[in-house]
Amino acid sequence: MRKVAMGETGTLIVVIGLIGILLLVFMMPSRTRLWLYPLVRQAVQIKVNYETSHMAIYETEHFIVKYTPADADVVSMIGQAAEAAYQPVIETLQYAPPGKTLILIHPNKSELRQAFGWSGNESAMGVYWGGTIQLLSPHVWLNDGATVEKFIHSGPMVHEYTHLVFDYITNGNYPRWFTEGLAQYVEYRVNHYEWITTSNTLDGNMHSMVELDGQFDDLPNQSLAYRESLAAVRYIAEVYGEDKLLGVIMSLKTGNSLEKAISKNLGLDYTAFESAWQQWASMHMNTRVEK
Repeated sequence: MRKVAMGETGTLIVVIGLIGILLLVFMMPSRTRLWLYPLVRQAVQIKVNYETSHMAIYETEHFIVKYTPADADVVSMIGQAAEAAYQPVIETLQYAPPGKTLILIHPNKSELRQAFGWSGNESAMGVYWGGTIQLLSPHVWLNDGATVEKFIHSGPMVHEYTHLVFDYITNGNYPRWFTEGLAQYVEYRVNHYEWITTSNTLDGNMHSMVELDGQFDDLPNQSLAYRESLAAVRYIAEVYGEDKLLGVIMSLKTGNSLEKAISKNLGLDYTAFESAWQQWASMHMNTRVEK
């Protein structure tokens, strides 16, 4: 996929510019951010729609999938996976975003990296950003002849759609680790999937809340950081109940910090929360079976 009337340098400049605008939004007072953030998200969606106006379209009840001819044979499978994710996610988070969600399919890793200005070392099966889900073609990572059920179970749709719905609920008022933990939790709840590796055991030194809040994407062991984020969210849902997890989310919706949302709904300060979920995780989440 090529961006319309825009080279690679121009694409990177626009992406950096939009990220800069989002950063400025996050620096604003929470009340101002809550009403301004949706406008920025809408601007990103307009940009993406314009740049992909040449692509083919496949529509389902709740999604619009844009794709290149290379993915014509799998677009129906992607649409089915998206619809399979829709009901479980909105039921879990008790919110349905307005209109149809745009899903953009990149035929290879290079074009997905170009869309986000990534270096040659970065890759992902799916990315949520600015009201749009962008996926790497199943041809790149899914074995030939795989079934729709396999794609639904191992694909990124539940994870990325959770990011989108949560973003619409809270208008961007959340730390990165929490949205990753929540997306993994819903994925675990719906598909029984966990990202388990030999390097993300939760029985050693874990990151502090300060590190997760401020350095999540820069932590050297990303599989550990992601598993810790899942552990913290699972702790809330499984020890206090999903109603308390929803209470935390609703507190974020009104502009509270996560620290305040935790205190309000769990009756724990951040230090006590950190100690509690880490102890719980070391006891309940250290299976060594990689899934």
